Amino acid sequence: MSITKTRKIAFNTIIKRKWGSGDESPYFEMAEIVKYVLTLGKKEKQFEMKDDKFCLLQTAKTEKVANGTVITGFFKSARHTFRPNLLDRTTGDERPSPKRLSEGDIEKTHFAIKIIVDEVFLVVEINGNGVSSNQIVEYFSVFTKKYLTSKQLPKNFTVKFFKMGRPDFLAEIKSMKRIKLAKIYFDKKLLGSSCLAFSNRTSNLQRDLELTVKADKGNDISETAIDFYNSFTDSIKTSVSKVRIEGKDSNGTEVALDTSFMEKLDSVNVSVNVTTGEVESTEILSALKAFTKDLK
Repeated sequence: MSITKTRKIAFNTIIKRKWGSGDESPYFEMAEIVKYVLTLGKKEKQFEMKDDKFCLLQTAKTEKVANGTVITGFFKSARHTFRPNLLDRTTGDERPSPKRLSEGDIEKTHFAIKIIVDEVFLVVEINGNGVSSNQIVEYFSVFTKKYLTSKQLPKNFTVKFFKMGRPDFLAEIKSMKRIKLAKIYFDKKLLGSSCLAFSNRTSNLQRDLELTVKADKGNDISETAIDFYNSFTDSIKTSVSKVRIEGKDSNGTEVALDTSFMEKLDSVNVSVNVTTGEVESTEILSALKAFTKDLK
């Protein structure tokens, strides 16, 4: 009989924030950084984390899809300097561990990155013993600096991520501590409507146009965000296709809410290798890639 495990899935978006101006843009360079890391040796790819853990990007595959690029792969991580005795579940017997102090049990964390014309998404398997979304972004930030140094280029930005995928959009807006940015996306046909009366020559434009509203420093635009969401729910009349809100939640954590994720699943059942107890990489990577199809 096959064994399965349920893995929760975290949805994020990755941006870079320019030093000084604070300007933000999608981190489109992610594909180049992944490619660079894969050229390094095993030791060079390692990144030391807190609590005596280290990780490395084990593998990554890049594919072109209909609306962008998808990268799927996994990290390996382990806790070192920890070698307690082993305890046998069947007999209760105890014996010294054969591991060296520099070794640790491998944990795999699978991920998918999707890069489209105006966004970079990061979809991650939640493995409490592996690496988190935050640690993955920290890893790529460190290797971004190494990559730029190898090219004799300066690093003048910070790589950051926003959590995504909240199910109750309006409730999440109202619970946020401060909203600093709101974006609304609408169909380009609105330009030629009686509302704006622009030229109808829009064939060279992308389908969706974007309106961005930013709060003055330290201020909050929650009411505007709610108005944007109400426009989305009445999209038949307004031609609004998507709303995105950025700010801080009640804990002070930076959060991005996006209506694209309102109905997305956040877990998947995957088969387990009966010999090692690990989830099957091929299966979960396929599932993560499937999650990216509706990200646009």
